[in-house]
Amino acid sequence: MAESERAASDADTADTADTADTADTAAPQTATPDPLVRWALASFHAAALLVAPLLGLYAVGALGSLLQGVRTEVGLGLYLALWGLTWWTNGRWLAATRLDGVREAVVPAAAWGAVTGVCFLLVLLLVVLLTLGEPAFVAILGIVGTPVSALVGASAGAGFAVLDLLIVTLGDRLGTGEPF
Repeated sequence: MAESERAASDADTADTADTADTADTAAPQTATPDPLVRWALASFHAAALLVAPLLGLYAVGALGSLLQGVRTEVGLGLYLALWGLTWWTNGRWLAATRLDGVREAVVPAAAWGAVTGVCFLLVLLLVVLLTLGEPAFVAILGIVGTPVSALVGASAGAGFAVLDLLIVTLGDRLGTGEPF
């Protein structure tokens, strides 16, 4: 009887090992990302997401009139909201990828970029609602803006993923002294 129990225990151990091996290769990585990498990427992404539209508005001459109506507290609050959202979604993205392949990194980055876009739209809508007090206008902006913000966020997330892979690869090579 003891011998049959030992054989059953060995079979269970082998099944568990096979399941663990399969789970490691099939499931995405769920390790905690490096906090410094998460912070640096979130800061870079938030700054780039702020500077790019501001440069566009400046180029067409619309920046002055837009900023004239924005209070410093509101602008700072919006930047902090954008940074917090990118920090949160970058953490989720880094936990889902190993940063070792374009496709493996771009797909989750696009998904989390869409989340960032929609969540930031919600923040903007809240600010507009509190500022203007026009719920019908805000509802229309929300209906029209949600798919647009998801698409823009997904595109930005995918683009940042490719750029982040290049930066991380360059940093790894510089750190190990490998030639380019």
